[in-house]
Amino acid sequence: MNRREFVRNMCYGGLATCAAPRVSFAQVAQNGRLVFVLLRGGFDGLAAVVPYGDPDYAALRGAFAFKETELAPLDDTFGLAPGLSPLRALWDSNELAVVHAMAIPHRTRSHFDGQAILETGLDHPTGSSDGWLNRLLQVMSGRRSGIAIAAGMPLSLSGPFQVESWSPTQLGAVDDAFLERLAVLYRADAALHNRFEAALQQQELVGEEPMARGTARRGGITPLMQAAARILRQDQGPNIAAMEFSGWDTHANQGMAGGALDRLLGQLAEGLVAFRTAMGPAWQTTTVVVMTEFGRTARPNGTRGTDHGTAGAGFVLGPRLARAHVVSDWPGLAQNTLYEGRDLKPTIDTRAVLKAALAGTFDLTSAQLDRVFPNSSAVRPSAGLMT
Repeated sequence: MNRREFVRNMCYGGLATCAAPRVSFAQVAQNGRLVFVLLRGGFDGLAAVVPYGDPDYAALRGAFAFKETELAPLDDTFGLAPGLSPLRALWDSNELAVVHAMAIPHRTRSHFDGQAILETGLDHPTGSSDGWLNRLLQVMSGRRSGIAIAAGMPLSLSGPFQVESWSPTQLGAVDDAFLERLAVLYRADAALHNRFEAALQQQELVGEEPMARGTARRGGITPLMQAAARILRQDQGPNIAAMEFSGWDTHANQGMAGGALDRLLGQLAEGLVAFRTAMGPAWQTTTVVVMTEFGRTARPNGTRGTDHGTAGAGFVLGPRLARAHVVSDWPGLAQNTLYEGRDLKPTIDTRAVLKAALAGTFDLTSAQLDRVFPNSSAVRPSAGLMT
């Protein structure tokens, strides 16, 4: 697909008129498609996939505890938040798996460190300038090409494998990307890095409206997912994509059913369902993975929100799933089981889920997976996730 065809396809259906989050695409000539969706900011997994059946849930969450009748139940323990209820249709068709108590392999409450780990696929925030998607392009055989639709090149797609980029003018200045570059500079100085993180958290607490700066809040998820499908479903189109949406850092006024976070979850669910529909027959070979850099604190804070935490939730969607189920070694929410007395304890490594998704979608070998995720040979793909 040449540049003119790509621009025409992206403009088709009004994409050029929407306020768009950043999107990345990469192309390989293999049967199967993978879409990686990064929710920047760390969404509250306990509010998205609610463990209503845990005996300690209601007391721990207090005013943030959902009633069972408000949820779309998945089993006797877990239910989807009201905003995510459209995903129940995928669950009923065995095309949705929920992963809970999942976390990156390095413990941090820093957005930038957490996102760096998730995007590089490493077990620490420094040590590689390659993203795991770029390494995936290097590992896979056949004709391959990549393209990033972003105001800046996403870290997950950065690396020696050459990719192109295109930035819709509607994206404007990408504040998140600029701040990420500043974070890299400040990381070498502990005092500056700590002050930088503190300043960002203060800005979030005193902002005009919770998550007002988030790109997802502006309603760009569904049009972008539909546009991605128009590109991915082509016979010669890209079959690896990375998309990211900001606005999930809910320090204040997170809300309950119909609240700020639930509305964002609703946008996400509608976008994922729209993507599935727009893919048409190509959906049969597609896998979608949704992750965030960390979860939130188990207890709400004093500003009706949640602070940076550890383990959280994620989603894997597609016909190549083994079945609809909650993938979790659930640690429970009793006080003595919480990580550092405040967070959901991590029991699943993000790399285990990503390895399973790649193996199930592209039939990669263990050696190939370990090249995509260096120093991870001890991390085996999540069993029973994919066929």
